[in-house]
Amino acid sequence: MSKVIGESDNHIVTPDEYSLVREIIYRGSVIALTGAGISKESGIPTFRETGGIWDKYDISIYGNMVGLSSLIIIKPRKIKDFITDVYGGIISAKPNSAHISLTKLEDEGILSCIITQNIDNLHQEAGNKRVYELHGNLFVMRCMKCGKRQKKSKEELKSMLDNLKSARRHEILNLILPRCECGGRRRPDVVMFGESLPQSEFENAHIEVKKCKTLLLIGTSGVIYPAASLPYTAKESGVTIIEISPEPTSLSSLADYVITGMAGDVLPILFRN
Repeated sequence: MSKVIGESDNHIVTPDEYSLVREIIYRGSVIALTGAGISKESGIPTFRETGGIWDKYDISIYGNMVGLSSLIIIKPRKIKDFITDVYGGIISAKPNSAHISLTKLEDEGILSCIITQNIDNLHQEAGNKRVYELHGNLFVMRCMKCGKRQKKSKEELKSMLDNLKSARRHEILNLILPRCECGGRRRPDVVMFGESLPQSEFENAHIEVKKCKTLLLIGTSGVIYPAASLPYTAKESGVTIIEISPEPTSLSSLADYVITGMAGDVLPILFRN
């Protein structure tokens, strides 16, 4: 093996060695765990990186429903800006070559499923059918009273943003938290700070990770728990871990193989027959 990080036994894979990793992947039973990095390549601003959403907005206020609800009443202009920044980047984004490559791998029967920390719906838009969303989906509205979910299209969300620009104070609440048929209000079905992950999604993800042969880590820093615990579960289960990242992460020392590079550049080459 060519290079060691820390005290791990991982292998830094050069482009000339892609065939080695390709052979492992094409044995099948592969799962991809994806994070903000893969979406960043589609132009979606990250939340945690320098210059990201949480650099611009106070996470203690904008990261939970209590804070957001109070802003609708106290500082409506601030909530307009926040909603526009979060939704705007996601609505305009399209799946990149990394998303497309994962869809191809699923179509070939090699990829069992995707477990994602992203809320942007890009894996589904690219064509992936089995996607476990640990942090929810911004295109889904969930009633806080009856729990009923409703999927929104990009066109519907664009219309919401357009109406929000000229909305008056009393109109903002109904645009951001619209009424459900039951009388309750719908909110974006995403996990906010202080909230638990969807139990069934995480449990299913945990089961999938334990039974797969290979786990691809794509664009995830491995610092957000409990999602970050999944690679450790995989390691304990004897799963081969392959990380694809432009720079080292907290999970790099856990990986058996590390490929340095952007997922949109690496995956189309890696999955080429």
